[in-house]
Amino acid sequence: MADEADTIKAAPAKGYARLSPALRGLAADVVAAAAWVIGLLSLFMGSKLEGVWLRVPVTLALLLLVPAGWYTHRRLAQRASPVLCGGLVVGLMGCSVLAMALHHASGWTSLAGLLALLAALALRGSVDRAVIRGRDIRTAKRGPITTLFEQVESLAAALVLVLLVWHFGLEAFRIPSGSMAPTLLGDPISGDRVLVDKFTYAYRDPERWEPVVFRYPLRRTDPYVKRCIALPGEQVLIARGDVYVRLPGNDRIELLRKTPRAREVLWLPIIEDLSSNTAWVRHFKRDGDLEFEDGRIHLRKRASVIFPRGETDDKPGDQMDHDASFGATETPKDRYNRHMVGDLRLRAEVTLEEGGECVLTLVRDEDSYVLELRPALGACKLFHLSDGQSRELALEQTSAIDFGTGEREIAYSLADGELLLLLDGIEQFRIEVGTPLLDQLRKRDAEGRINLAGPTALELAKAEPAGGRKARIEITGGAESGGTLRIKAIERDVYYVGRVQEWLSDQPELPFQVELGEDHYLVLGDNSPGSADCRYWTRITLFLQDDTEVVGSMDESAQPELVRLLAKAGADGDPMNAYATLRGVAHFSPAERGEDPGTDGNVVIAALEQLKQASKSQGRAAIDFYTEGGGYTRIKLADIKHLQVERMPYVERKLFVGRPFAVFLSPRGMKLID
Repeated sequence: MADEADTIKAAPAKGYARLSPALRGLAADVVAAAAWVIGLLSLFMGSKLEGVWLRVPVTLALLLLVPAGWYTHRRLAQRASPVLCGGLVVGLMGCSVLAMALHHASGWTSLAGLLALLAALALRGSVDRAVIRGRDIRTAKRGPITTLFEQVESLAAALVLVLLVWHFGLEAFRIPSGSMAPTLLGDPISGDRVLVDKFTYAYRDPERWEPVVFRYPLRRTDPYVKRCIALPGEQVLIARGDVYVRLPGNDRIELLRKTPRAREVLWLPIIEDLSSNTAWVRHFKRDGDLEFEDGRIHLRKRASVIFPRGETDDKPGDQMDHDASFGATETPKDRYNRHMVGDLRLRAEVTLEEGGECVLTLVRDEDSYVLELRPALGACKLFHLSDGQSRELALEQTSAIDFGTGEREIAYSLADGELLLLLDGIEQFRIEVGTPLLDQLRKRDAEGRINLAGPTALELAKAEPAGGRKARIEITGGAESGGTLRIKAIERDVYYVGRVQEWLSDQPELPFQVELGEDHYLVLGDNSPGSADCRYWTRITLFLQDDTEVVGSMDESAQPELVRLLAKAGADGDPMNAYATLRGVAHFSPAERGEDPGTDGNVVIAALEQLKQASKSQGRAAIDFYTEGGGYTRIKLADIKHLQVERMPYVERKLFVGRPFAVFLSPRGMKLID
């Protein structure tokens, strides 16, 4: 007689299964139809986030899987294979969950995903599998070998699927450093992870201002994430925080202007929602009849407020490239607050009474842009002050401003050579004002075409403004009456640092120049003072006694053993070690290093000798040298005949991995990268 445990017995219906088959079928039909219709609508509704490629293929997958699942379960029913039915349901549920995760990009897509998930569950429950009546179904006992084989088979299938997705589609990368802060925070242990779309660059090239993931050219096993700044064939000059380019085939030098979305991301906060007396006293220089109460600044006639305050009450300060990550990165603190940033934005709520007046001034070097706000229609004005002369700007646009009485929200900014005013979120004027350096470059270029990566542009970029550097915001009451402000935010633009000899603290910043080849891209980090990017990548080539050459990086993260030895090698009494000396040769001319022309060869020979002496004193005969391909080789220091160092200021097209579109925040959370 058969064992009772080997007999399958029907269990009573529970929950959704207790409904009649007709009612369950109707529910499945309705939900599946609704999911398909909303999915079709979402396909044409567009996305709030440009570049979220995943939304379209996920929606298309839903539009295919919903009718396929409906036909299989509702038309084929008992005739369909259980494997086919289950596979369609699992696939539909997976796409549904992914669609719902895209709610920041499109609410319609998220709604379509929710309905598709309900449709998958309803379709699965709409079919009752055939039951054999009249006899019990007995099951054979399964041995351990059969069970093990089934588990291994399932794991192998899952592994193949994961490897296919990882290799061709999506991959997560940890951000190991703070070079993209505050956009992306990095840490070797607890940093953010980015989810990278590896499809995009198979169909198009990287675009300017978008974040990119690529293989480090000098150690190609290491993935890096930076922002794409310049494209193939362009001449590039980075000076005074801005990026100047000459596009291929273009006769005009341009100041790079960020796209609207990149512009918002790269406004770095200095003050957010001024509400405390401590922040008010610390950050603002005050003069005249004014009062700060409950986060609001009450300005009477001729009262003034200047940001930043400065070290004394007599002289206002200037905004520097502060740590916008507020200490969330490992970047040394002495890298910040070294360069004045004149590209600023003031966001505030301004209240004017009848006859009131508030004057907002953005000061950058020798230029001041003065915006006079008055409540009457046609009474607002904009002036440009430079070299003691005043010139009215945008007369037509400013005269059309009807500020009125009461509270209005303003955003007044100067960035990338563009002056912009938003009133209650509506653009009032957008004026290209350029920079003094842009004017000088274009003037010299008109006299005779210059190379932005050449000596003429370098000399122009090195020159400091005649009146010195300035960077501040001034807020003033009118001659007869003032107004009330509540500062919502003061922000600065990202300041792209050029070349700095960091081992010499008293050395000024020097411009960075490069002319990109036809397959080369310039990438930079948002945390410019703390980013190891194209500006400082250094290639080192070791020429050995057997006439072989070994090429790799001379950057600390990619070549730790060699760099540590070079950092301990140096001449007696010389504060410069061999590492700093060789980097100086790669990135700075002899004149910029304070040496005579033609000394590079002798400096390199001396550095190699110092390296060998340092290794001998430490009992080191060989080092692990990491090659640009990503492997490493053991090299005897005595076998090095001579070496060569040069900068590597670009990424080749073939090294791009993909575009990061989402970031997993530490310790938890996720957001789409806009």
